[in-house]
Amino acid sequence: MRHFCFCIAVLVSLLLPSCERDTTIVTERVMTADDTSTVVMPAPILPTVPPLAVLQAGEFPLWFQFTDEGPSHIERIEDALYSAALIPWPHAAHVRFTLAQDGDLLMAVNRNGFVRLSPWHGTAAGPGGVGLYHVSGGELWRLYTVGAFVQPNPNENPVVLLYRDEWFVTQDIPPPAHPLWSFDKYSTVPLAVSKPSLNAFASEEGWDLDVLRMGGSGYWYFRASRRNVANQEILMLRTDSLEREGQRVSLGDFHNAARPEPLSVAPPALREMLTNVFARGDSGSANVVSPEFQSNRRFASGSEGPPVHAFFSRGRVPGEAFLLATDSEGNALYITADFRIIRSFALPALPEGFVYTGIGMVGNTVFASWEEQIGFSIGAAGFMAIRPTELNE
Repeated sequence: MRHFCFCIAVLVSLLLPSCERDTTIVTERVMTADDTSTVVMPAPILPTVPPLAVLQAGEFPLWFQFTDEGPSHIERIEDALYSAALIPWPHAAHVRFTLAQDGDLLMAVNRNGFVRLSPWHGTAAGPGGVGLYHVSGGELWRLYTVGAFVQPNPNENPVVLLYRDEWFVTQDIPPPAHPLWSFDKYSTVPLAVSKPSLNAFASEEGWDLDVLRMGGSGYWYFRASRRNVANQEILMLRTDSLEREGQRVSLGDFHNAARPEPLSVAPPALREMLTNVFARGDSGSANVVSPEFQSNRRFASGSEGPPVHAFFSRGRVPGEAFLLATDSEGNALYITADFRIIRSFALPALPEGFVYTGIGMVGNTVFASWEEQIGFSIGAAGFMAIRPTELNE
């Protein structure tokens, strides 16, 4: 009964209005035949996509596992045991990358599509919580691997790079016709995106783009490959904007751009909090997701140890900056920039062979991605939502 009382409600979209409308009135000028008057007419109002579910997190976790149909709720993490075949990671469904934007947490799910977790303020049909949205990639995404998830410009929607991975399994399929895909709150399907820097490498000419990332220098780095009967042509390039074509760089420069950034270049508040996190454990590096960043960023202090996963936010007003971090086993830490609040807590225990791979927050709800891992292979994978009591005190 106690578990039932604290159980987190999952409100399916059937209980929600069919759409949530923007009530802002936008006008357009319509000219009459003699151009002597102006008629003001409302512009079309785009309905937002309703959430798949509204999550009301509590003391006990909500577990979701990825299936061919998208994220599916499971009662316990133990239900994920032996539920999915272990296959090489490029061909398995799992959270590949996470971004944060405008209060939302965004996930690019390999072989599956997009997941958006967004504050839900409630309606007459139900209370507030966190809206769970899923944009299926359909059959296209099942063929290709997610190679990147980045925000090209601060005011743009993030984009995913899809590529044909043949490291573990040779596939007799062409490179994706459109390597870049995005989504927005007005669409239930992914949207193809074009960027001048990548357009020079057309898939119909055999080019495949398998890497896209931002280096610590602020340049975008990407790699294009094309195979033919004799050999494989590989080009490594960089550009200061995805709106401009890339320039070739050396293999050394390309690899150096993938190295973690020194902790000294992190924003001051983040640098101080990560220093505190590193001092408490064996790790000296962190994979950081933040609304401040256009991609995942990695920072290192120079010491060895497996990286921690972290979420950094400046908050809505000055002085509210905080860091949420966890290691792969779920040993978590919440710390504010002024160090007035430092709270250690444990994420829900995972079965043997399972690890946490990322963390983030939407409002006061903590989300963490998880995977079943053996070597380079992944079995079951998904994410978890919870409101730890330690953060509500």
